[in-house]
Amino acid sequence: MTESEGRYLLSSYEHTKRHAGNIVLNVADLRKSARFYRSILGLKVSARNLRTKMIFLSYGKEHHDIALQALPKGTKHAAENGVPKLHHFCIYVDSNDIIDKIQPVLKRHKIPIVSGPETLVVAGNRSISFLDPDGNRVEIACNANKFKFDERRKRKR
Repeated sequence: MTESEGRYLLSSYEHTKRHAGNIVLNVADLRKSARFYRSILGLKVSARNLRTKMIFLSYGKEHHDIALQALPKGTKHAAENGVPKLHHFCIYVDSNDIIDKIQPVLKRHKIPIVSGPETLVVAGNRSISFLDPDGNRVEIACNANKFKFDERRKRKR
């Protein structure tokens, strides 16, 4: 398949609902990371795979929204001064209030806050970003304004 053939493959199904499925993170300490995602983000363990050293976490609608994969013994994440493989992932919440209420919780748990709480200029949504135990950037955002600043509507006119 060429790039031009594949570029619009899913857009040809315009009336089909689409959303991101899940994210799988490589983690140094499986238990520590699972505790973080359960206590900070409210995910619940949906399954464990002892053979592959994975824990699957869910908000309840899907089998798993986030899966944690233990790094093989003797391996490490990319060097601290390098560009990480993952910039961030985002979890949407229903209300801007949640964004402001999570900041003191993060501080109390000594979780490094990268940015926010803030209202993002491009999307117009309220957001806070912080690091998980492996340095992955996690964003929590209220998506109430998700199409307010959407350029696609302006171009179609």
